[in-house]
Amino acid sequence: MALTIKGIEAAKPKLNTKTGKLTPVKLSDGNGLMLFVTSQNKIWRARYFYMGKEQNLTLGNFPFMSLKEAREANFELRQQLDRGENPAKARKAKHEEQLAVFTEERRIARGESHPDSLGAIAEDWLSDVQKKWKKKTFIAEAKRIRKHLIQPLGHLLIKDVKAQEHIRPLFQGLEDAGKYTTLKKVAEKTVSIFNFGVALGKCEHNPAYAIWKGLNFTKPSKNNSLPSITDPEKIGHLLLHIDQYAQGSVDKPKSRRSIEVCYAAKILPYVFLRPSHMVEGEWSEIDWAASQWLIPGERMKNGKDFIVPLSKQAVSLLKELHGYTGGNKYIFHSQLAQTGHITIEAMNKVFARIGYKGEMCGHGWRHAFVTNCKEKFEYSSDVIYKQMSHTIEKESAKATYDKAEFLPSRTEMMQDYADYLDNLKATASRENQTEQIRALTLPDFTSECTQASKAA
Repeated sequence: MALTIKGIEAAKPKLNTKTGKLTPVKLSDGNGLMLFVTSQNKIWRARYFYMGKEQNLTLGNFPFMSLKEAREANFELRQQLDRGENPAKARKAKHEEQLAVFTEERRIARGESHPDSLGAIAEDWLSDVQKKWKKKTFIAEAKRIRKHLIQPLGHLLIKDVKAQEHIRPLFQGLEDAGKYTTLKKVAEKTVSIFNFGVALGKCEHNPAYAIWKGLNFTKPSKNNSLPSITDPEKIGHLLLHIDQYAQGSVDKPKSRRSIEVCYAAKILPYVFLRPSHMVEGEWSEIDWAASQWLIPGERMKNGKDFIVPLSKQAVSLLKELHGYTGGNKYIFHSQLAQTGHITIEAMNKVFARIGYKGEMCGHGWRHAFVTNCKEKFEYSSDVIYKQMSHTIEKESAKATYDKAEFLPSRTEMMQDYADYLDNLKATASRENQTEQIRALTLPDFTSECTQASKAA
């Protein structure tokens, strides 16, 4: 018999005379809809069969769910059965969907990212590669990725990111702004992030790869290399000008010329290290007895310890500088820079101040060494490129080198090259002196010309 509102309101659990406890009462409304009456609640339940098994599904509590609402819920359940659906699974799926919506709304309110968003996947990728990269490299790359990828596209689900709609405008914007180096690095990392997403099952394809490899994002320049002077005569004059500029820092300590920067500019031609390795050098790395600069692998590009044989000229300059910065951690100490040492930019400004802007930079000394050493000396390419800290063999069996390989030859080569630079500088100095003497001994025709003019 169908239930009524009055009957439901009056329904109470039965008293068990044997135990003295209240026993729940089950009232049927027909078509599988039942009301369970306990001492505390009145619960609507639907009884049904699915795949030959009897199941019960709780619909709600009276009076929060009225009799009419319970019948409507039971009718919907019967429709699900007619469609071959399991009402219990449908209820669970609906609950999970509602929970996901609620969680998403709460996440948005808190300013958090979706776990499957491009931003979240990119952060997971950064965490994964952090242990493989040097700290300095990771900080720079993470900052670049967060600014140029996560900030504009991080809110999108990674599976919804489109090649033409999102990735191409991102890459094109960097190219239009002339940020070619940033574009190259961001594009390469973006491709890796999407590969990471595919591996995790968060997306099915890599939209960044198609754009990066399918289009030609190239800097419109015939020469993309760093400026360098390789002509021997010009090198001699450059070295002379560096010495003259540096002398000003010694003669006038209160001038704007930093002694540390000037000595860095003077020492670099003799060691031709990468500028970053140069400015980050520490006094603890100098082995005075062996005349060597021992750079730990954690500061090297290839992650391997590296020995720089120091020529007599380099040792002499370092000893002079030790009198100024020997009490500090860094060889090229700076009281202004937050890093504690001078910057690459400060060292490169020396070239601009002595008239070589756009012609030479710190990294250019590496090009100068390779070019002149190959032309003037008979050292093998393996010895030359080993001193450049370049990998000279690609095979895995030969790629792991002892940090001191070719050390005797490299030591001899470094001294020969230092002597060669001094000879170039001495030649330039003699040429300057000759020009000055010529200027002083030229006859003065001014008076004769004046008298001839008056006579006329």
